[in-house]
Amino acid sequence: MDAISVVRIALDVICQRLLVILSLGLSFGLACWVMYAPGWERLATMAFFAIFSYLIINVKERNSDGQAQKVE
Repeated sequence: MDAISVVRIALDVICQRLLVILSLGLSFGLACWVMYAPGWERLATMAFFAIFSYLIINVKERNSDGQAQKVE
C-alpha cells in the first residue's frame, strides 16, 4: 500500500465523519430556531432537513461500505 492510497483512505474517513458532525450541528441549530419561535412552517422545515440529511448520509455510508468490501 503506497502513501497516496493511505492518504486517500484517511481523507475519506475524515470527510464522512465531518459530514455527520456538520449535519448534526445544523439539525441542532434548526431545532433551536424552531424552539425560539414555534410554528408549523419551521417545524416542517426542520423535519425535512433532518430526514433528508439522514438519508443522504445513510446512502453515502452504504456506498462506502460496499466499496470497502469490494476492495478487500
